[in-house]
This record gives sequence, C-alpha cells and structure tokens, in this order.
Amino acid sequence: MNQNKIIFFCVGTGGHVLPVINLIDDLLQRGINKRKIEVVTDKRGSKYLKDKGIVVHSINLYRSKTGMAGYVLNILKVIKSVRLIEKKIDLANCKILFTTGSYIAPLAGYLSWRHKIKFFIQEQNIYAGLGNKIASYFKSDKFTSYPNTININQTNLENTGPIVDKKIQNKKSINNKEIVIGVQGGSQGSEEINSLIYKYLSNNSLKNIKIIHIVGPNNFDKTKKYENYKQIEFIENMNDFYSSIDFQVSRAGGGVLEAVLLDIPLLLIPYMHGTTSTHQSMNAEYLVKSKFAKLCLDYESLDSEFKKLEQLDNSLFEEFSRNNVIKTGNDFIVNKIIDEIVK
Repeated sequence: MNQNKIIFFCVGTGGHVLPVINLIDDLLQRGINKRKIEVVTDKRGSKYLKDKGIVVHSINLYRSKTGMAGYVLNILKVIKSVRLIEKKIDLANCKILFTTGSYIAPLAGYLSWRHKIKFFIQEQNIYAGLGNKIASYFKSDKFTSYPNTININQTNLENTGPIVDKKIQNKKSINNKEIVIGVQGGSQGSEEINSLIYKYLSNNSLKNIKIIHIVGPNNFDKTKKYENYKQIEFIENMNDFYSSIDFQVSRAGGGVLEAVLLDIPLLLIPYMHGTTSTHQSMNAEYLVKSKFAKLCLDYESLDSEFKKLEQLDNSLFEEFSRNNVIKTGNDFIVNKIIDEIVK
C-alpha cells in the first residue's frame, strides 16, 4: 500500500487540467514517485493526462447547472458521486486532496472534511468560480494566481501567482520588418475570435504582419488560405507558439497569465456569456489596468490595433507595461505539497 499520496481533482478543459499537469511535472522533477500521485477527472480531462504515466480515475460525476441550489436539490446524486470516488480511490493512504475548481471542487472539499485529509485549492482567476467558492468553506489552504482574488473564503489564502509550464519561454525579439501575431481562444478554440480573424483576413491583405492562429480542435478550415497566415488546430507544446510571436490575441481565462509572464502584449477578447463571463471580464479589467493588455470588444477595435501593427508602429508596444508584478506559484505550492507528503 502506497502511503502519503496526493490526489488531484480536476475536470473539463485545459483551464482546470493544465495547472495540475504543470504541478505533476514539477513534483516528478523534484523526485516524487509517480505512485504517490493520482488524478480524479472526467472524460474530457482524461485526454490531457493519458501520457503522464500516473493513475487517472475518469469518473462520471454529478454536475450542478443551477449553482448551490443544484447541489441541495440533488443531494442523492451528490452522495452517489461521493461514493463513486470513495470506491475508486484509497483515501486512507492520502495526505492531500488538491483541486483547481469546477464542479468537482465541492466534492473534493467534502471528502477532505469527511476523511480528515489536508485540502488545497488553487484558483486561476481573479473572480473565483462557483466550485472553488463552495469548496473554500471547507478547511483548506488556498492559492491564487491574481492578487486580491474575490468570491472565495479568504481564510488561509495566499497569493502565489499562477501555476505555469516552467519550460515555456519567449526568446523572440521584435523584428522591425514583420510582427507576428499569435491568436488563440483557449483549449477548445473560440468561434467568436475565429470569425473576427477571418473577417479581417477577407478585408485586408497582411502587410508587415504574420498571423499564427490556433483555431481549436476540429475547427481547421481548409478554405482559409491567405499569405502570411498559418492555421493550427491545437499545439501540444505551447513553447513553440510563444517563442514565435510578438503579440497575442486571446480570451482572458486563467491561462493568459503565461503570456504576461513572458512579456507578450495582449489584445483581450473576454468570453462574455455563461458562467465564465464574470471571471474573464474581471481578469481583463485587471490586466488592462496594469497595462499588460488592451481590450477588444468588437471588430472595429481589432481592425484598428492590427492596422497599427501593419504600420510597424512600435509606439503600440510602448503602451504596454514591462514592470511585471506577476510571479509564478509553482515552487511555493510544490514545496507545500512536498512538506505534507514526505512527513
């Protein structure tokens, strides 16, 4: 029986799963045995973890679509999900439960309380999602990417900075003859951002700029053939992307801080619909106020900024701050984990 394990709880898209993968990579680098690490996830999350060589439990769990009321009104489904997890994993030999949010976070919090296990929460956004908000009221240590994160219990909360892929670096220096714009819409891509880029391409020939566009899985469009335009569905190694660009157009999810850490100026198009709208708009507001980014809410804004870039107008880059106050949270969090599991 392998004692002193850490079990990560992460589900859904890259925003919740990639920080866990980054922590796992760091833990393995520090000599932690793979047998001490397990992950509870769903079908979507398991796709990111298939090559990690660790135990992954893909479980179909209850997901509330009506906030806290959904958990209360469907308490039998919640209990069923808890029992499914308890059957799958050996909680008796677990030292830490760790969640990055979403609908699985309250279940992790409850299990930590029920089995008296240390509980860690990591929040990637300045406005915590519902899952982490609920989970944060269980006894826990909380780590935030942004300073002054709200919508979360502030007890035992530490602003550590984001969890990032430490292998990522940006070595590209701005070329006075061509500016490379990287476009991405999150791990699943963005139809809205894709449409804005396609509209610009249909109205303009690319002069002095090149666009590298991550369109998202199954979104590759063979009809979009333009000079100085490269379309990619998905990139496994984001270092290839960041090391090739001078400027980024993207959503404003938690992962956007990687570009900030690399001093890549941002044009943000926050997702303004559904449950993620508040945290993306608030992330964007913070980054714009800190002069790490500019806001783009319509085609005219995008057209205007791209036209400046086509003129090789370096004053645009001077508008962005290089006084980066964002730090990475990897080492702080990994040290906390190791302190617990080697006791």
